[in-house]
Amino acid sequence: MGKVDPLYAAIGRKMREAREHTVPRLSQEKLAKRLGKSRASIVNIEAGRQHAPIDLLWKIAQILDTELITLIPRRSELLANDSKVELNDKMRKQIAIEAHGDATLEKSLTAVVGHFLINIEANENRKKS
Repeated sequence: MGKVDPLYAAIGRKMREAREHTVPRLSQEKLAKRLGKSRASIVNIEAGRQHAPIDLLWKIAQILDTELITLIPRRSELLANDSKVELNDKMRKQIAIEAHGDATLEKSLTAVVGHFLINIEANENRKKS
């Protein structure tokens, strides 16, 4: 199977998050029925394997009672996924101290700090151009 495009993976992730936060929670099956699609299509869209056209995304946003823009990732989100930031030893040590031995928390903090650094770098590059 081919590599999943980061744009469509992010759209799928945002769609799944919006679907899971509906009250009451809307299943993939129920969303598929309301759209006249198969559950497999919803699974594939959420996984980023199927590229939903804009009119389908519009309908999905309506059903999920959200704005279409909430399903579209910001450029900085895509940059954060595409870029790997190497944190220096001082930053890694500080994160380890703050995590108090919790590996999951340490991983999350590392990701957040990396995300901030990528956004800072992207903003600085935008200002230069």
